[in-house]
Amino acid sequence: MQGGDAAAALDAHPDRPPEPDTVIGADLPGSAGLVSAPLPRSPAAWLRSGLTGGQSSLTLGLLFDGVASYVFLSAAARDLGPYRFAMVSVLWVVLFLIGNGLFIPVEQELSRSIAARAVRGSGWASLVRRVTVASGAVLAVALGTGILARGHLADSLFRGDQTFVWLLLGGLVGVWLMFVLRGVLSGERRFHTYGLMFVADATAKALPGVGLLWWGALRPSSYGLVVAGSAYAGIVVAYACLRWRRARGSASTGDVLTPDPEAPDVAAPWGRLSSSMGFLLLTSFLSALAINIGTVAIEVTGTRVDADKAGIFLSGLVIARIPLFLFQAIQAIVLPRLSLLAARGDLGGFRSDLRRLYAAMGATTVVATLGAAVLGPLAVRILFGEEFALLGARDMALLTLSSLLMTVALTLNQAQIALHHQRQTGWPWGVATAVFLAIVTTNGRDVFLRVELGMVAAGAVAALIVTVLVQRELRHPDHLRSDTPAL
Repeated sequence: MQGGDAAAALDAHPDRPPEPDTVIGADLPGSAGLVSAPLPRSPAAWLRSGLTGGQSSLTLGLLFDGVASYVFLSAAARDLGPYRFAMVSVLWVVLFLIGNGLFIPVEQELSRSIAARAVRGSGWASLVRRVTVASGAVLAVALGTGILARGHLADSLFRGDQTFVWLLLGGLVGVWLMFVLRGVLSGERRFHTYGLMFVADATAKALPGVGLLWWGALRPSSYGLVVAGSAYAGIVVAYACLRWRRARGSASTGDVLTPDPEAPDVAAPWGRLSSSMGFLLLTSFLSALAINIGTVAIEVTGTRVDADKAGIFLSGLVIARIPLFLFQAIQAIVLPRLSLLAARGDLGGFRSDLRRLYAAMGATTVVATLGAAVLGPLAVRILFGEEFALLGARDMALLTLSSLLMTVALTLNQAQIALHHQRQTGWPWGVATAVFLAIVTTNGRDVFLRVELGMVAAGAVAALIVTVLVQRELRHPDHLRSDTPAL
C-alpha cells in the first residue's frame, strides 16, 4: 500500500492502524525527508543518528541548562541561607509548575501540527496565530487570577511579600512566549536554534547567580528576578536566530522545514484546536502538579519551626533529579521513534522498543536510588553548604526514587500519545496527586518523611496505572485506539 492509499484508508477507517512498513504521507507534496526514511533497527542506532544531526544541539543545550540551574540554585542557597532561600525555591517550583502545566501543550500541539502540515504541503502561519491567541487567553486568565489573589498568594507562599507574586506573573509571560517559540522551532526541526535557546536561558541564570553571590546581595528578590527573567534571554536570542535563518532562504532544505508563502494555509477550526489542546493541557498540569507539589507542601503545611525546610528540601530534590537530565537528553532522541513506529503500524517494533525502555528505566532507577543514598548527602553539603545538610541517606534515596518513578510515568505518557490515546493520559496523575495528599495529611510529624513517602507513592501509582493503560492499548489497538489528528 502506498502512502496516499494508506492515508485514504485511515480517513475512511480512523480506528484501523496503518499496515506495517507504511509511512503515512510519504508520497505527499513536501514530504521528502520527513518520515519516509527507514527507521534504525535499534534505539542505540536511533540515538547515534540523532547525535550526528541537529538533535545533538538540543541535547547539549538541555544538559547545559541543567548544569546552569544547579549553579544558580547553589549560589542562591549559599548567599541567602535556608530561611531566605526557601522563598526563592518556592518561586522556582511554582513558576515551573504553573508555567509548564499551562503551556507545554502549546509546544506539543505546534510541533506535531506544523510537521503534519508540512507533509500535506500546507502553510502553518494561521496555526501559529490561533494557538498563540488560544494560549494567550489562558495566560490572561492566569494573570488576572494572580492579580486578584495576590494577597492570598503572598501570604500562603511568600511570607506576605507581594514582590514575589509580581515576579511570578512576569515569569509566566516569559514561559508562555518561550513555549510558543519552542513549538515553532520543534515543528520546523530547527534543533540548533532550540538548543541555543536553552543555552541563552541557562547563561541568564548562572552568570547573574554567581555575580549576586560574589557581590553578597543577600536579598531573595534579587535572585527571584533572575528566576523570572531568564526565559526572556532565551526568547530574544532564539527569535533573532530564527528570523535570520528564515531570511537565508524560503524553501525547506534537508531536515529543516521553512514555511512556503505560496502554500495554502487553512486556519485550524477552533473546536478541534480547543479539544486537542485541552487533553494535553490537563495531562501537563496534573503531571506538573504531582511532580512539584512536594516543596510547596512543605512551605504550606510546615510550622514556624519548619520555616527553612522548603529550601532545604529543594536542595535535596535538585540533587535527586541529576539522573533526570541525562535520561531526558536520551529520551528526547529515542522517544520520537515510538511515534514513527506507531504511524507505520509496526506494533511489534513498538512493543520491542518499550521492553528496552522498561529495562533501561528499571536499571536507571535502581542504580540512581542506591547512588543517591550513598553520595546524595555529601553532594548537598558540597553544593549548598553545611546549613542545608539535614537530609540523610534515606531522604535522598526516597527523593530519587520518586523522581524516577514519575519519569517512568511521563515516558509512558509519550507512548500513549504516540498511539493517539491522549484522553487517557491525564487522570492517572490526578489519582497520583490525591494519593500524595492523603499520605501527607495523615502520616506522622516528620515533615520531610511524610512528603517523601507521598511522592514515592504518587510516582508508583502514576507509573503503575499508565503501564496498565499502555499494555491494554497494545493488546487491543483496534478497539481502544482513539485518533486525535494533527491540525
